[in-house]
Amino acid sequence: MRELSFHHSYTDGAAPPPVWAPPDPALSAAGVEGELVVARVRVVAMGLLMLSPTWNIIHHRDERIHVTGFTVTAAATVAALAIWLLLRRGRWRPWIGFASSAFDVSMITTALVSFLVVANPLVALNSKVTFEMYFLAIVATSLRYDARVCIAAGTLALTQYGGLWIWAALRYNLYDPAYDTISGPYDPVDLSTRLILIAIATILAVTIVRRAQRLLYLASRDRLTGLFNRGHLDRALGVALENAARSGQPLSLAILDIDHFKQINDVHGHAHGDRALIQVAQFLVRAMRRTDIVARYGGEEFVILMPGTPRQAALLRMEALRQEIAATPLELGDGHTLTVNFSAGIAGTHADPAAESPKALMTTADARLLAAKRAGRGRCVGEG
Repeated sequence: MRELSFHHSYTDGAAPPPVWAPPDPALSAAGVEGELVVARVRVVAMGLLMLSPTWNIIHHRDERIHVTGFTVTAAATVAALAIWLLLRRGRWRPWIGFASSAFDVSMITTALVSFLVVANPLVALNSKVTFEMYFLAIVATSLRYDARVCIAAGTLALTQYGGLWIWAALRYNLYDPAYDTISGPYDPVDLSTRLILIAIATILAVTIVRRAQRLLYLASRDRLTGLFNRGHLDRALGVALENAARSGQPLSLAILDIDHFKQINDVHGHAHGDRALIQVAQFLVRAMRRTDIVARYGGEEFVILMPGTPRQAALLRMEALRQEIAATPLELGDGHTLTVNFSAGIAGTHADPAAESPKALMTTADARLLAAKRAGRGRCVGEG
């Protein structure tokens, strides 16, 4: 039989997932709210930005630059309204964050290109107000709580502005004194600094998201075992039930309680009891699927959510897991080992019609856990 060795808490030096990994479900939910906030701000901002080109086209309708400015701003306003209405109706999709951020950056670049076409290249390259909107667009990506969106938007801004510079340099003599009177001289160092500032804004946005990821990790994890804590489980259970109802797939829940755990603390001490809890937690994480959620519910109790698993299949999995843990010595240190057993109660949405709410599902599983204990412990109960 193999032994489970003791390791430090999962939360020691806790780090967020890789930069290019999808965000945690909790952050994804926050990102949806952030996307809606950005959509509202975008609509208000475009409404305010429409004032200037509208005034200009009324008083200078024959000047191409004002006609172009009004056309671009009006098109951006219509698109902003469309995005806001789409999100307001709840039609959010994971790609919307990328698409809306790309829209924000591309509209800024479109405005700069229009300046190049109707005025001169240095009006576009040396623009101050329009260029600085890149920073607003990039920093706003942090509200999506997805580092991938921040990187994609920053890379797009660098590529588009850098490409505009290269194209202008190839097509025009940027040192021509005729351009200076309108927009100032051509300064490659200044333009290079602008690209560096875009990169810095991107790094700042990614840093904000990574910080949020780490704080969420710490807030949603049990400090001893590194499993999800009760607060996160309560949120995840509500989401899992909604998904199960929408997809028609079953959802099972198991509550596990280590048998006679108080005796372990009394005989071996609380430090060894903590080591036993950590090793049981590690065992549970390794035994379950990636789609399952394992949480420490309190003390020596653990809860496992199993999406897509019928109650009977969940019962068989828990019984096989119970037998394996009971047959596996836990290493407490100093040459001491210990074997533990657990009792479990299992409930499922399709098999238990009355358990269609988070509270009802938990109550049903808890009642069966109590029945397992009354029947002598060391068993799993999925009916009754």
